[in-house]
Amino acid sequence: MLSIRNIFFAALLLAPGWAAAGEAVAAGASDAVVEREFRQLLELDDKVHDEVDEWIRNNAKLAAKQVGVDPASLDLQVRNRLSEVGEAYEAFLNRHSGHVRARLAYGSFFSDINEIGKAMAQWKKALDLAPKNPVAWNNLGKAYGKQGRIAEAFRHFARAGELAPKEALYYRNLATLIFSYPADAARYYLIDRSQVVPKSLELFKKARSLDPKNFTLATDAAMAHSGTQPFQARAALAAWNNAHALAPSPVAAEGVRIHLARIHANLGQADTARELLANVHETQFAELKADILQKLNPPPTKP
Repeated sequence: MLSIRNIFFAALLLAPGWAAAGEAVAAGASDAVVEREFRQLLELDDKVHDEVDEWIRNNAKLAAKQVGVDPASLDLQVRNRLSEVGEAYEAFLNRHSGHVRARLAYGSFFSDINEIGKAMAQWKKALDLAPKNPVAWNNLGKAYGKQGRIAEAFRHFARAGELAPKEALYYRNLATLIFSYPADAARYYLIDRSQVVPKSLELFKKARSLDPKNFTLATDAAMAHSGTQPFQARAALAAWNNAHALAPSPVAAEGVRIHLARIHANLGQADTARELLANVHETQFAELKADILQKLNPPPTKP
Protein backbone atom coordinates (compact mmCIF):
# COMPACT_ATOMS: atom_id res chain seq x y z
CA MET A 1 0.00 0.00 0.00
CA LEU A 2 1.14 3.52 -0.67
CA SER A 3 3.00 5.00 2.27
CA ILE A 4 2.60 8.65 3.25
CA ARG A 5 5.78 10.37 2.16
CA ASN A 6 8.71 9.88 4.51
CA ILE A 7 10.06 13.12 5.97
CA PHE A 8 13.83 12.62 5.89
CA PHE A 9 14.07 10.25 2.96
CA ALA A 10 11.35 11.85 0.79
CA ALA A 11 12.69 11.88 -2.75
CA LEU A 12 13.61 15.17 -4.34
CA LEU A 13 11.84 15.04 -7.70
CA LEU A 14 13.97 17.29 -9.82
CA ALA A 15 16.14 20.38 -9.73
CA PRO A 16 15.69 22.57 -12.81
CA GLY A 17 18.98 23.60 -14.31
CA TRP A 18 20.72 20.42 -13.17
CA ALA A 19 18.40 17.60 -14.19
CA ALA A 20 18.20 18.58 -17.84
CA ALA A 21 21.93 18.23 -18.43
CA GLY A 22 22.74 15.39 -20.80
CA GLU A 23 19.16 14.64 -21.81
CA ALA A 24 18.72 13.07 -25.19
CA VAL A 25 15.64 13.72 -27.31
CA ALA A 26 14.27 11.01 -29.58
CA ALA A 27 14.83 11.52 -33.28
CA GLY A 28 12.03 13.57 -34.82
CA ALA A 29 10.75 14.88 -31.49
CA SER A 30 11.15 18.55 -30.72
CA ASP A 31 12.24 19.71 -27.28
CA ALA A 32 8.93 21.51 -26.80
CA VAL A 33 6.87 18.41 -27.60
CA VAL A 34 8.92 16.22 -25.27
CA GLU A 35 8.72 18.81 -22.52
CA ARG A 36 4.94 19.01 -22.88
CA GLU A 37 4.66 15.21 -22.70
CA PHE A 38 6.87 15.16 -19.62
CA ARG A 39 4.82 17.83 -17.86
CA GLN A 40 1.65 15.88 -18.59
CA LEU A 41 3.30 12.81 -17.11
CA LEU A 42 4.20 14.67 -13.93
CA GLU A 43 0.67 16.05 -13.68
CA LEU A 44 -0.73 12.51 -13.95
CA ASP A 45 1.69 11.31 -11.26
CA ASP A 46 0.70 14.12 -8.90
CA LYS A 47 -3.01 13.66 -9.59
CA VAL A 48 -2.96 9.93 -8.91
CA HIS A 49 -0.87 10.28 -5.77
CA ASP A 50 -3.31 12.88 -4.47
CA GLU A 51 -6.20 10.53 -5.24
CA VAL A 52 -4.77 7.51 -3.48
CA ASP A 53 -3.63 9.58 -0.50
CA GLU A 54 -7.22 10.79 -0.17
CA TRP A 55 -8.53 7.24 -0.43
CA ILE A 56 -6.23 6.17 2.39
CA ARG A 57 -7.18 9.11 4.62
CA ASN A 58 -10.89 8.66 4.00
CA ASN A 59 -10.73 4.94 4.64
CA ALA A 60 -8.90 5.54 7.91
CA LYS A 61 -11.78 7.78 9.02
CA LEU A 62 -14.33 5.17 7.97
CA ALA A 63 -12.37 2.38 9.64
CA ALA A 64 -12.59 4.29 12.92
CA LYS A 65 -16.37 3.94 12.54
CA GLN A 66 -15.97 0.28 11.54
CA VAL A 67 -17.31 0.89 8.04
CA GLY A 68 -14.03 1.10 6.14
CA VAL A 69 -13.02 -0.88 3.08
CA ASP A 70 -11.13 -4.11 3.68
CA PRO A 71 -7.37 -3.28 3.69
CA ALA A 72 -6.61 -5.91 1.06
CA SER A 73 -9.29 -4.50 -1.22
CA LEU A 74 -8.02 -0.95 -0.77
CA ASP A 75 -4.47 -2.10 -1.40
CA LEU A 76 -5.53 -3.66 -4.71
CA GLN A 77 -7.44 -0.52 -5.67
CA VAL A 78 -4.42 1.66 -4.91
CA ARG A 79 -2.00 -0.55 -6.81
CA ASN A 80 -4.27 -0.73 -9.85
CA ARG A 81 -4.51 3.06 -9.95
CA LEU A 82 -0.78 3.51 -9.48
CA SER A 83 -0.03 0.98 -12.19
CA GLU A 84 -1.49 3.44 -14.69
CA VAL A 85 1.22 5.92 -13.72
CA GLY A 86 3.92 3.28 -13.97
CA GLU A 87 2.74 2.33 -17.44
CA ALA A 88 2.78 6.00 -18.46
CA TYR A 89 6.39 6.34 -17.30
CA GLU A 90 7.38 3.18 -19.17
CA ALA A 91 5.73 4.42 -22.37
CA PHE A 92 7.43 7.81 -22.11
CA LEU A 93 10.85 6.29 -21.45
CA ASN A 94 10.45 3.82 -24.30
CA ARG A 95 10.19 6.86 -26.55
CA HIS A 96 12.75 9.01 -24.71
CA SER A 97 15.15 6.66 -22.93
CA GLY A 98 17.72 9.39 -22.37
CA HIS A 99 15.39 11.74 -20.51
CA VAL A 100 17.16 12.32 -17.19
CA ARG A 101 14.32 14.06 -15.37
CA ALA A 102 11.90 11.29 -16.30
CA ARG A 103 14.32 8.73 -14.86
CA LEU A 104 14.54 10.78 -11.66
CA ALA A 105 10.77 11.16 -11.46
CA TYR A 106 10.15 7.47 -12.16
CA GLY A 107 12.58 6.61 -9.39
CA SER A 108 10.68 8.88 -7.02
CA PHE A 109 7.44 7.18 -8.09
CA PHE A 110 8.89 3.83 -7.02
CA SER A 111 10.30 5.33 -3.83
CA ASP A 112 6.85 6.59 -2.85
CA ILE A 113 5.47 3.05 -3.00
CA ASN A 114 8.48 1.61 -1.13
CA GLU A 115 9.96 -0.22 -4.11
CA ILE A 116 13.45 1.03 -3.33
CA GLY A 117 15.29 -1.39 -5.61
CA LYS A 118 13.34 -0.21 -8.64
CA ALA A 119 13.77 3.41 -7.56
CA MET A 120 17.53 2.98 -7.34
CA ALA A 121 17.64 1.34 -10.76
CA GLN A 122 16.06 4.42 -12.31
CA TRP A 123 18.32 6.84 -10.41
CA LYS A 124 21.40 4.86 -11.43
CA LYS A 125 20.30 5.09 -15.06
CA ALA A 126 19.89 8.83 -14.59
CA LEU A 127 23.40 8.98 -13.15
CA ASP A 128 24.78 7.03 -16.10
CA LEU A 129 23.17 9.59 -18.41
CA ALA A 130 24.27 12.61 -16.36
CA PRO A 131 27.16 11.74 -13.99
CA LYS A 132 27.27 15.27 -12.61
CA ASN A 133 23.58 15.46 -11.74
CA PRO A 134 23.38 16.21 -7.99
CA VAL A 135 19.73 15.12 -7.72
CA ALA A 136 20.60 11.57 -8.75
CA TRP A 137 23.48 11.46 -6.26
CA ASN A 138 21.25 12.83 -3.50
CA ASN A 139 18.36 10.44 -4.17
CA LEU A 140 20.69 7.45 -4.22
CA GLY A 141 22.19 8.69 -0.97
CA LYS A 142 18.77 8.61 0.66
CA ALA A 143 18.10 5.16 -0.73
CA TYR A 144 21.40 3.83 0.62
CA GLY A 145 20.51 5.37 3.97
CA LYS A 146 17.20 3.51 3.95
CA GLN A 147 19.06 0.28 3.26
CA GLY A 148 21.46 0.88 6.12
CA ARG A 149 24.42 1.31 3.76
CA ILE A 150 25.52 4.41 5.61
CA ALA A 151 29.01 4.77 4.12
CA GLU A 152 27.52 4.85 0.62
CA ALA A 153 24.96 7.38 1.80
CA PHE A 154 27.76 9.61 3.14
CA ARG A 155 29.59 9.37 -0.16
CA HIS A 156 26.57 10.16 -2.29
CA PHE A 157 25.35 13.08 -0.18
CA ALA A 158 28.83 14.56 -0.16
CA ARG A 159 29.11 14.26 -3.92
CA ALA A 160 25.73 15.96 -4.37
CA GLY A 161 26.99 18.85 -2.28
CA GLU A 162 30.17 19.10 -4.31
CA LEU A 163 28.19 19.26 -7.53
CA ALA A 164 25.67 21.82 -6.23
CA PRO A 165 27.47 23.85 -3.56
CA LYS A 166 24.67 26.44 -3.40
CA GLU A 167 21.95 23.89 -2.61
CA ALA A 168 21.18 23.77 1.13
CA LEU A 169 19.32 20.46 0.96
CA TYR A 170 22.42 18.38 0.27
CA TYR A 171 24.35 19.79 3.25
CA ARG A 172 21.28 19.29 5.41
CA ASN A 173 20.92 15.65 4.39
CA LEU A 174 24.59 14.95 5.08
CA ALA A 175 24.46 16.80 8.40
CA THR A 176 21.39 14.84 9.49
CA LEU A 177 22.94 11.51 8.52
CA ILE A 178 26.17 12.27 10.35
CA PHE A 179 24.24 13.25 13.48
CA SER A 180 22.02 10.16 13.25
CA TYR A 181 24.89 7.67 12.79
CA PRO A 182 27.79 8.96 14.89
CA ALA A 183 29.70 5.67 15.02
CA ASP A 184 29.49 5.23 11.25
CA ALA A 185 30.49 8.86 10.74
CA ALA A 186 33.54 8.49 12.97
CA ARG A 187 34.68 5.43 11.02
CA TYR A 188 33.96 6.92 7.60
CA TYR A 189 35.65 10.26 8.23
CA LEU A 190 38.40 8.78 10.44
CA ILE A 191 37.59 11.15 13.28
CA ASP A 192 36.98 10.79 17.00
CA ARG A 193 33.38 10.42 18.18
CA SER A 194 33.72 13.76 19.94
CA GLN A 195 34.22 15.42 16.54
CA VAL A 196 31.07 14.02 14.95
CA VAL A 197 28.49 16.45 16.34
CA PRO A 198 30.67 19.51 15.60
CA LYS A 199 31.03 18.25 12.02
CA SER A 200 27.26 17.87 11.74
CA LEU A 201 26.70 21.35 13.19
CA GLU A 202 29.15 22.88 10.74
CA LEU A 203 27.22 21.38 7.83
CA PHE A 204 23.93 22.61 9.29
CA LYS A 205 25.49 26.07 9.58
CA LYS A 206 26.43 25.97 5.90
CA ALA A 207 22.94 24.81 4.94
CA ARG A 208 21.32 27.57 6.99
CA SER A 209 23.53 30.20 5.39
CA LEU A 210 22.10 29.12 2.04
CA ASP A 211 18.49 28.83 3.22
CA PRO A 212 18.17 31.05 6.31
CA LYS A 213 14.36 31.24 6.34
CA ASN A 214 13.69 27.50 6.25
CA PHE A 215 11.91 26.60 9.50
CA THR A 216 12.37 22.83 9.37
CA LEU A 217 16.05 23.26 8.57
CA ALA A 218 16.36 25.60 11.54
CA THR A 219 14.70 23.06 13.85
CA ASP A 220 16.93 20.25 12.56
CA ALA A 221 19.98 22.40 13.24
CA ALA A 222 18.71 23.27 16.72
CA MET A 223 18.02 19.63 17.51
CA ALA A 224 21.60 18.72 16.64
CA HIS A 225 22.83 20.87 19.51
CA SER A 226 21.36 18.30 21.90
CA GLY A 227 24.29 16.05 21.05
CA THR A 228 27.04 18.44 22.11
CA GLN A 229 29.30 17.17 24.90
CA PRO A 230 29.37 18.98 27.22
CA PHE A 231 25.98 20.41 26.35
CA GLN A 232 26.34 23.89 24.85
CA ALA A 233 23.20 25.40 26.32
CA ARG A 234 23.76 28.95 25.10
CA ALA A 235 24.25 27.83 21.50
CA ALA A 236 21.24 25.51 21.73
CA LEU A 237 19.02 28.29 23.07
CA ALA A 238 20.18 30.62 20.30
CA ALA A 239 19.41 27.96 17.69
CA TRP A 240 15.92 27.30 19.07
CA ASN A 241 15.19 31.02 19.31
CA ASN A 242 16.19 31.36 15.66
CA ALA A 243 13.76 28.57 14.83
CA HIS A 244 11.04 30.20 16.92
CA ALA A 245 11.38 33.41 14.91
CA LEU A 246 10.75 31.41 11.73
CA ALA A 247 7.78 29.36 12.98
CA PRO A 248 5.17 29.31 10.20
CA SER A 249 2.21 28.80 12.55
CA PRO A 250 1.20 29.16 16.21
CA VAL A 251 1.34 25.38 16.58
CA ALA A 252 4.90 25.24 15.27
CA ALA A 253 5.88 28.04 17.63
CA GLU A 254 4.46 26.12 20.58
CA GLY A 255 6.51 23.08 19.62
CA VAL A 256 9.66 25.20 19.71
CA ARG A 257 8.68 26.60 23.12
CA ILE A 258 8.62 23.07 24.48
CA HIS A 259 12.28 22.64 23.49
CA LEU A 260 13.22 26.03 24.91
CA ALA A 261 11.40 25.31 28.17
CA ARG A 262 13.14 21.96 28.56
CA ILE A 263 16.56 23.57 28.21
CA HIS A 264 15.75 26.37 30.65
CA ALA A 265 14.37 23.82 33.12
CA ASN A 266 17.57 21.76 32.91
CA LEU A 267 19.56 24.93 33.56
CA GLY A 268 17.54 25.59 36.69
CA GLN A 269 15.83 28.63 35.16
CA ALA A 270 12.38 27.63 36.37
CA ASP A 271 10.64 30.98 35.94
CA THR A 272 11.67 31.26 32.29
CA ALA A 273 10.60 27.67 31.65
CA ARG A 274 7.19 28.26 33.24
CA GLU A 275 6.71 31.46 31.25
CA LEU A 276 7.34 29.57 28.02
CA LEU A 277 5.04 26.72 29.00
CA ALA A 278 2.26 29.16 29.88
CA ASN A 279 2.11 29.89 26.15
CA VAL A 280 1.76 26.24 25.15
CA HIS A 281 -1.90 25.29 24.75
CA GLU A 282 -2.05 22.64 22.00
CA THR A 283 -3.24 19.26 23.25
CA GLN A 284 -0.56 17.47 21.23
CA PHE A 285 2.07 19.02 23.52
CA ALA A 286 0.15 18.44 26.77
CA GLU A 287 2.14 15.39 27.87
CA LEU A 288 5.50 16.99 27.14
CA LYS A 289 4.42 20.14 28.94
CA ALA A 290 3.27 18.13 31.96
CA ASP A 291 6.59 16.25 32.11
CA ILE A 292 8.58 19.49 32.22
CA LEU A 293 6.27 21.02 34.82
CA GLN A 294 6.58 17.92 36.97
CA LYS A 295 10.35 18.32 36.98
CA LEU A 296 9.94 21.98 37.88
CA ASN A 297 7.45 21.15 40.64
CA PRO A 298 8.43 17.76 42.05
CA PRO A 299 6.05 16.23 44.60
CA PRO A 300 7.09 16.81 48.22
CA THR A 301 9.14 14.05 49.74
CA LYS A 302 7.56 12.03 52.48
CA PRO A 303 8.91 12.72 55.97
